[in-house]
Amino acid sequence: MATFEACIEYAKEKVGIYALKEKQEEALRALFEERDVVCVLPTGYGKSVIFQILPFMVQKKRDSATLPIVVVVAPLNAIMQDQLMGLKKKGIDACFLDVQGTEVVTCHIKVKRMDNDNDEDEDPEGKEDVVFSNISINEIKKGEFCLLYAHPETLLKNKEIGRILRSPLYQRQVCCTVIDEVHMVSEWGKDFRKAFSELGQLTSIFSKVPHLALTATATSSDLKLLSSLLEFQNTHFIVANPDRPNIYLEIRKRLPNIRKYEKYDEILKTIGSEILVQLEAFPVTLVYCDNLESVGYSYMYIYQILGSKAYCGKEAIPENRIVAQYHKDYATRMKNFIVHEITKPNPKVRLIFATVALGMGLNAPSVTRVIHFRPPTTLEKYLQEIGRAGRTGLPSQAIMYYNNNDIAPNRKGLDSAVRDFVLNNNGCLRLHLLKYFGFEKCIYNGPKELCCSNCKQ
Repeated sequence: MATFEACIEYAKEKVGIYALKEKQEEALRALFEERDVVCVLPTGYGKSVIFQILPFMVQKKRDSATLPIVVVVAPLNAIMQDQLMGLKKKGIDACFLDVQGTEVVTCHIKVKRMDNDNDEDEDPEGKEDVVFSNISINEIKKGEFCLLYAHPETLLKNKEIGRILRSPLYQRQVCCTVIDEVHMVSEWGKDFRKAFSELGQLTSIFSKVPHLALTATATSSDLKLLSSLLEFQNTHFIVANPDRPNIYLEIRKRLPNIRKYEKYDEILKTIGSEILVQLEAFPVTLVYCDNLESVGYSYMYIYQILGSKAYCGKEAIPENRIVAQYHKDYATRMKNFIVHEITKPNPKVRLIFATVALGMGLNAPSVTRVIHFRPPTTLEKYLQEIGRAGRTGLPSQAIMYYNNNDIAPNRKGLDSAVRDFVLNNNGCLRLHLLKYFGFEKCIYNGPKELCCSNCKQ
């Protein structure tokens, strides 16, 4: 059998990775030794690299001509689409099943033919488009893809998919199961999507292979609970300090809820005046809104301020807008476009109003500012969502607005830790957040005024 070092070098070459981070390699070594692994690593660390490299590592270990299969559980289509695009650009074919298990989606790269008389400043990235397409379920049955993404409901509730997973081919070829964004097991598994709390069944279906769970947010007590719920054995825990030193944290007050639209107008007026001046130079900003209504209202508010300036390029078409909205009911084509666009280093779209349907696990390197219209209900959600900013290390901002209604004890699902964090008017917000997750020190060691709004005072 090949050594771990030999298998890793082979896998890195196949995936086009030159070096692995310390915690990535630690996880892969534990999986090589066939141990179950739970990783808590900061947003932007590269958690997905661990399981994307796995099929090649195990192929070398098994000395097999056939690529093994990794089954990846993910909570949102946006995550799966984003990862499929990234894999395709590396030359790796992957696919995902929709939540019903009736459609199989993969993607390919379509090269656009460029006219010779195009302007010299034409975006070179525009020459390639990632196109999603549906394929037959038979491609899944034959094990044609080394990375199979799916919702937990698809894997556990769909009888045909269940038969495929238990087939001799899958029992032989699957080398690992992965639960990405594993904090959803406890967060959504109680009421919202109960299949998350039943993912221990997947561990049982593939009882002879190692299993991997990944998240950016979990306390020490969460880790033990998750390992138990997932039925992991001999679990190897890998935990890193979640501090993102390049993100400046700020908390601001907003108008009370009785001022239904004015509470948004006050915030949007500032955003609108900035984007009207800066246009395509506006820092790429993701705004998490209260609800679906506030997404639409905010989008139209900024769109009307911009007028004809809402578009870049020659045509006033949706694909050229510098402001966008994203939510679960939005047209699938436009959602796919937005996900593809913000994975570019310099996207056309500069401002996105969204629900939490956009964000989790999304690799959007251009985002340097995240704004919350109101606090999320848990600090786990807050840390996840601000982690969309500054993934390339650029100085970034996380601005959260609140009013007394937002942190009232009777707000549904609100954790008291969020109220304590929001009402911290004196102590360092960064350290407060880290202490909640069990860390006593910040990684950040720069000027106080660049740490958080409290330190700046």
